[in-house]
Amino acid sequence: MTLTASGRPPILFVISGPSGSGKGTVITHLLDYFPDMDRIVTYTTREPREGEIDGVHYRFITPERFEDLRDEGGIFEYERVYNDYYYASPSHVLAGGCDRIIEVDYKGHRKFRSEYPQTVSIFLLPPSMEELSARILARSPEDNMTSRLENAREQISHAGEYDYILVNDVLGETLERAAAIVLAERVRSERPGLMETWRIPEPPRDAGH
Repeated sequence: MTLTASGRPPILFVISGPSGSGKGTVITHLLDYFPDMDRIVTYTTREPREGEIDGVHYRFITPERFEDLRDEGGIFEYERVYNDYYYASPSHVLAGGCDRIIEVDYKGHRKFRSEYPQTVSIFLLPPSMEELSARILARSPEDNMTSRLENAREQISHAGEYDYILVNDVLGETLERAAAIVLAERVRSERPGLMETWRIPEPPRDAGH
């Protein structure tokens, strides 16, 4: 594995949470705050929403292209959401020698955790289910609201599997805490290398012995 510029293994930061919890906003903030961090852009077979850019928010592909990538080994993990669209992560997520960040659900988190010990995960919670419903409707009215809320309950039931849980009530505080987590985990990951290279000098020997 390629090491980062500071000589440590790169960290994979996993961001999860129900639809409308603010995952995209948190990821955008962390990428702005840490310009040496790279986003892993995942695949989806749904159509782009207003304002979404191919290659930035997702890689928008057809179901046929998804099947080709899966058969060719270009997909690390995938999930069919709302019995409708596929969401998938590309293979080789830690290539490049830098910390990376990815948005996946709890099933994707489990697989990344099993394959990459250097995974750090953050789960975003809305203040309440009522607030979550309001956010989903305000962002984009959906025909499958019932399915989305059922999926949200399922996602939230697995929040305890994550390293950190942030309640996204006051956005500014949530962004500050997310950045603090990244800083703390980077410092912690540098500890083994520091202890390996830093040595306590031997005390000087008495000249008379």
